[in-house]
Amino acid sequence: MAYMLDLAIANLTSPVVLFFGLGLLITLVRAKVEFPSAISDFISIYLLVAIGLKGGAAIASAGLSSVFITIAGAVFLGFIIPVYSFYILWRIGKLKSDDAAAIAGHYGSISVVTFMAATAFLNNFEINYEGYLNGLPAVMEIPAIIVALVLASRAKNLKQDSSAKQEMFFVQVIKKVVFSKSVVLLLGAMGVGYISGPKGMESVEFFFKDLFMGVLSLFMLEMGIVAAGKLSDLKKAGAFLVIFGILMPPFNAVIGTLVGVYAGLSVGGITLLAVLAASSSYIVAPAAMRVSLPKANPALYLGASLGVTLPFNLIFGIPLYYFMADYFLVMFR
Repeated sequence: MAYMLDLAIANLTSPVVLFFGLGLLITLVRAKVEFPSAISDFISIYLLVAIGLKGGAAIASAGLSSVFITIAGAVFLGFIIPVYSFYILWRIGKLKSDDAAAIAGHYGSISVVTFMAATAFLNNFEINYEGYLNGLPAVMEIPAIIVALVLASRAKNLKQDSSAKQEMFFVQVIKKVVFSKSVVLLLGAMGVGYISGPKGMESVEFFFKDLFMGVLSLFMLEMGIVAAGKLSDLKKAGAFLVIFGILMPPFNAVIGTLVGVYAGLSVGGITLLAVLAASSSYIVAPAAMRVSLPKANPALYLGASLGVTLPFNLIFGIPLYYFMADYFLVMFR
């Protein structure tokens, strides 16, 4: 317990989390600090490309055959998490089916921000992890949204429509997800990193590796400002969604940890897979839900994802998931 407490304190005092806290404070005291849209776009593009590049190069170094089990496990998580999340929200939480489907899609999808914070946490403690895991965020986005579409079809009672109309609906939303900025940049950069390999990464190492933490700190500052702006939405979300947003991440992390142990990952790799399972989307999933579930209340899914789960994971979750990974690794190996 003391070891876990030390990890939590060290995480809270890391620049990444402190900048996120500064963003929260800026909004709470109503200070006027805004990121110009051009700079904000550049930062998000830079981080997505950097993650994809490193993941692609690491996959090339490790070989596709050696990463197959991990990728299959990540896809499994992307499929299973939104399914039970939906039924918890719908049956236990008594939410409307379209709201339950939208929220489930967010929790089945992933948060690149949380993933980046977790890699920073591991790097700060010099904990090694499999480099190809940088490619998993894009891998997990797509199956989670597909499941959300199936749930959305139930929520909207599309069974009453023709099969042709259902097919057009799915194709429309899947295209929107696959060609969204985050998925395109992650997958595209992975392709570049895979083709160029580790040697190719050496030529851009300064820009995409040495500067990464500084740019990430600025991004976390902006995310703190955005997250604080969603705190008011929690009043509409209600107590159940607040509890859901706190308890569901550790539960999902346990499943992610077990998958990571089965896949033979290191303790750092298991931690990252647990973090991805525990995180909740607020970029790709909202865009998909606007198309598939226009009647779903954005205050609910953004309030839970940004207002509850993101701060919880960044402040408390990441060291907790590392502790879980270390514990399960010792238990099952």
